[in-house]
Amino acid sequence: MDCSKFIISGEDKRTLTIFKNILVSSGHVFIGYLKESTNLLRCIRTNVPDLIIVEATNDFSELKKVLEIIDDEILAACVVVMNTKNDKIIEFIKGKKVLSYITKPVFEEPALQVIDMSLLNFGRILEYERKVKKLNETLESRKIVEKAKWILVQKDGYTEEAAYEVIRRKSRDNRIPMKDIAEALILTKG
Repeated sequence: MDCSKFIISGEDKRTLTIFKNILVSSGHVFIGYLKESTNLLRCIRTNVPDLIIVEATNDFSELKKVLEIIDDEILAACVVVMNTKNDKIIEFIKGKKVLSYITKPVFEEPALQVIDMSLLNFGRILEYERKVKKLNETLESRKIVEKAKWILVQKDGYTEEAAYEVIRRKSRDNRIPMKDIAEALILTKG
């Protein structure tokens, strides 16, 4: 797995130091440590890590809010470290994109496996989100071109094919995307 930048957050210094040592010895880059999750979002947005190791404490409600934002905004892969298997936390994590978990005690091989899979899935999700965004942009662009084409058909009497060709030709001749030509047509003739 490629090396990543990581942040650690939590109160169990011993366990989190084990994580830090495992990751650093594997070539990952340690960015920083936060004792409490209250400043975690600011630290993530400032340092843009690939991975976050965060300890789940007894008061999960505050951390839960932070984890929801991390997941909603797809800020980084996130591994939640728990004292024991906690069904409530596991159920919360099941519905998330970038969250995974591991229970204490932490051993090197299982920890590396969880981290590698978390980073791999995070990369897949980023790629998926990029593709979805591109498809949505393409769809929106096609809708605008179709609207402009129908304006040319209805107002100027072009056939569908001829209207599309007018937009395409203007785009090519002016080296402007078809979407921009279509938007201009909609503004002037629509």
